[in-house]
Amino acid sequence: MNQKCNSYIHFAVKANKVLWGLDQIKQSKYLPYIIIYDSSTGANSLKQLINFAKDNNVEIIEVEENYLNNLLKRNNVKIIGIIDESLSNAILSQK
Repeated sequence: MNQKCNSYIHFAVKANKVLWGLDQIKQSKYLPYIIIYDSSTGANSLKQLINFAKDNNVEIIEVEENYLNNLLKRNNVKIIGIIDESLSNAILSQK
């Protein structure tokens, strides 16, 4: 991902438009427009994520291992969902 995508993800975090983790994504009343997941995500979580994305017509993006941890300066971040439509479209256009 490029620098603009990184900035868009930071904007989403600051605006509180991010769902953290698969459980929160599945239980939230808001449907994410895109889901970004780390390549080190477990097999079972990845299977659930793909099924959720297919059922709800959500775009998914895979990033390299520890990308989200390093970008967001947080530990153990494997999956995030962006619930802001304009930021999601901006990230998809830069992909």
